[in-house]
Amino acid sequence: MIGSDFWARYFRDYDKLNLVPSYVELLTSICEELRPEPNSLVLDIGSGTGNLALQLQARGCRVVALDFCRDAMHCHRAKHDDARLVLADLTKGLPFKEDCFDAIASNNVLYALSAADQVAAVRELHRVLRPGGRIVLANPWAGWKPLTLYRRSVRSSARALGWGVTVFRMVRWMVPQVRMFYYNRKLAKESHYHYFEPDEQRRLLETCGFRPLSDTKWVYEGQALLDCAAK
Repeated sequence: MIGSDFWARYFRDYDKLNLVPSYVELLTSICEELRPEPNSLVLDIGSGTGNLALQLQARGCRVVALDFCRDAMHCHRAKHDDARLVLADLTKGLPFKEDCFDAIASNNVLYALSAADQVAAVRELHRVLRPGGRIVLANPWAGWKPLTLYRRSVRSSARALGWGVTVFRMVRWMVPQVRMFYYNRKLAKESHYHYFEPDEQRRLLETCGFRPLSDTKWVYEGQALLDCAAK
């Protein structure tokens, strides 16, 4: 079973993804689906090194970032001294009162829970979101392939930045790329995790009391599912 030591190593290389256009587009898609009002109080669940939280802050949101990995939070703090960080385990309930957040966002988090823990976690998200508030979830789907994601990301980078920049970055960051590919292969094979089938994430939101606002979208080079709903 994957433990905290793995995630500490994982997050040391994670921010190299900020050089990948398809990853940046994924974060942008989450923000656009969330449609937060300026000064909204937004909960970023499984915030990792803070990439999504920083995008939300750039849109004028007040963000509370929650994660269970202390190393990831150190990375986040290094980017933003005033970040509002909460160290907590999503499977043990949320340390917030009812109806206190205007919106909730989560990127690549719920897949790392069992199916039963996913239900419990999303029910907690429903509890802390105010009536009418939006939630956006993005997670790898059950058939995702790390190699497919890598190949498509390289092609997208070449289209966006040109082959010269893409190859330069591939060579310069070769070691972190190899490590991330290894980490992703390990994550894809983790039997304890529950990856969503194409309509499963949407149905989970409905089961936990949310009202879907759109059809499931395929994002991140067709390797992840994005759903938006309201309370």
